[in-house]
Amino acid sequence: MKKFIFIFLIALYFIGCEGNDDYSSENMNVISESEDIPFKEIIFLINLKTNDSTYVVVQNIDSINIYVNTYPWATVNSLSIDTTKIEKFIVSNRFESNNKISYLVVAKQAIYQTNFNTAGDFAQYLNSLYELQPGEYACLIQSFQITLNDSSIVEYYPYIYKSFRVEPNMRSVFIGEFDINID
Repeated sequence: MKKFIFIFLIALYFIGCEGNDDYSSENMNVISESEDIPFKEIIFLINLKTNDSTYVVVQNIDSINIYVNTYPWATVNSLSIDTTKIEKFIVSNRFESNNKISYLVVAKQAIYQTNFNTAGDFAQYLNSLYELQPGEYACLIQSFQITLNDSSIVEYYPYIYKSFRVEPNMRSVFIGEFDINID
């Protein structure tokens, strides 16, 4: 009798699986058929200029805090450069150069929440996404750090804005150069 009930339940299972309902796994997939390209990153250059028209030479600029229209966008580092190939001289505790040194920054939006323990955590993650639709925006560099020759770290707060425009189906935008005077 147990064998008959077991076979009967298996048969019911297969009959139920063959039905074409709206809740089958093939209809529950979340796949976008949109061909739109979402905006992902902001690209810009930073030039660290001194009061005597020289440029600061460091390996990279650390912890650059970026905001877009008052929303936190990312905290990133510039790409590292090989400072051994640059003609430079020492001024107090840092290297400087008479040649313009530009540091490339590629800033993808950073979402800091990665572990979802509750539905509220997931909702907070979704609310922190800031999707840039086509239109005009302002990018703010709030702060950054550089490491000097003696390994000490100096933090700067330039509060410099640049405007940029996002076009439809644009993945990234180069917004130009930030010339930052430091001393």
